[in-house]
Amino acid sequence: MGNLNTNFCPITSGDAWGIEEVQMIASVAMEAGSGIYAPGDGENTIVTTSSANFTGILIEPIAATDDDYATAKKKKLCFVRKKKGARAICTVSGTFTTDDVGKNVDFADAVSLDVDTSTHNQATIRKYISATRAECEFNDNIE
Repeated sequence: MGNLNTNFCPITSGDAWGIEEVQMIASVAMEAGSGIYAPGDGENTIVTTSSANFTGILIEPIAATDDDYATAKKKKLCFVRKKKGARAICTVSGTFTTDDVGKNVDFADAVSLDVDTSTHNQATIRKYISATRAECEFNDNIE
């Protein structure tokens, strides 16, 4: 399983993020540090390349061996945005350079952003850290 150091990791200075228990979907394995969203049924699941309704960043991993794996609406700890502009450190895929700062991008998968795709504008790159790491802000109005 991944962790917050290699996947999405909120920048927790200030009060932009809070920790809450959120209801999760049944029977889906998720790494710690995965982006999660609410598809509208009262449960959350991992983000996809076309997800809207970003909820936050999963703190606890969910494994198929967990006692509550197949339980609908199980509660798991998550970093939830409390303020617009909450930022996170993220892994990026694609050809990433300092020229990408300010660019709207999409999720590559549940734990990274694709700097070469901007169909849904799910996040904005705010700072270049390295060729594979960036500071990002998840967008409120995902198209």
